[in-house]
Amino acid sequence: MILYLTYNDAPGGVYWSQVTDVVAYLNTLGGARVRLVALVSLRDYAAIRRKIKAHAPGAVVLPMVPGVKRWRANGALVNLVCRLLRPSAIMARGVLATWMALRARDKGLVGKVGFDARAAYAAEWEEYRIINDDALIAQFRSLEAEALEQADMRLAVSHALVQHWRERYGYAGIRHVVIPCTLGKAHLRQPSTGASARPLPATGPQDVLLAYAGSSAGWQSFELLSGLLRTALHAHPGLQVLFLSQADRGIDALVQEFPGRVARRWLPAQDVPNALRGCDAALLVREDSITNRVASPTKFAEYLACGLPVIISEGIGDFSAAVLQDRLGTVCRPGTALPPLHRPSDAERDRLRNYAMEHFTKEGFRASYLELMRHLA
Repeated sequence: MILYLTYNDAPGGVYWSQVTDVVAYLNTLGGARVRLVALVSLRDYAAIRRKIKAHAPGAVVLPMVPGVKRWRANGALVNLVCRLLRPSAIMARGVLATWMALRARDKGLVGKVGFDARAAYAAEWEEYRIINDDALIAQFRSLEAEALEQADMRLAVSHALVQHWRERYGYAGIRHVVIPCTLGKAHLRQPSTGASARPLPATGPQDVLLAYAGSSAGWQSFELLSGLLRTALHAHPGLQVLFLSQADRGIDALVQEFPGRVARRWLPAQDVPNALRGCDAALLVREDSITNRVASPTKFAEYLACGLPVIISEGIGDFSAAVLQDRLGTVCRPGTALPPLHRPSDAERDRLRNYAMEHFTKEGFRASYLELMRHLA
């Protein structure tokens, strides 16, 4: 048995598509069984456990030791799980979970450890201060270096992230695979052609509806996005914007400034694809930072799967270059305004959907997943 370990990851759309769906896919490949072990917040533990078990019935969901500063104490929980389940390997999501898995390996409780790297962790904590604690932030460089050096296998979400490893940590290994954030089941089930009903009433036949789906976390660069949108909304009277996001003061300000043209909704993850399919283009605008240069935003593949061209900043992981090379939308350069936009034709929507299905399904990375499992066997 191989354990897939997550620590302090909140359940939601990203968790379903990038964790529970991945575990389910790995179990279709043959070989060792993969079982999810999730250490989650004690607050609302019962509700979180129900959500995770609904997506992964075989998952082990445990309350973590309270307080992020005491994160190392959760190593004892991982050791206990290993003694009970006797896994041959652990695939750990992030540097903190990898540290716990490496300590279990040190004790002889597990044979191999894989590092599932979703980001440049030290850079992310330094740039965006996930928690405002200098001592905790200072730990991440050594933790990330140890994960890279000591893991038996590594998964990176972008080639840009591997290059970052080489430049910052002197990583020279070859035991890694690159698998971007792929589509979850909710986006694979949607119709393959046509558009959905428009989620906002159009004010004219040439109106263009932009979509933004996600949070207002620091790396999402909302101040940059809101400034760009405010300029574009003033310049293009037929432009509308739909935020599929939780409440945010910046979004509320745009809604009040442009009534009827800017709206915000919060939908269950399974309902987001249908809303996106009724839009005309999608926004992935972020500031220049190491975090964003190595990123693999989940929404990129999801936007394309809904038939939406993507308006993306320069230097976002491997994706900005793909937008230029494969005509997937528009690259938005710093200091420039949005170009005139238009509604994509049905043929263009279908081309973008087909691209997503060819490049961002888990089955499309079957060989890489098999290589990952082979090194953990």
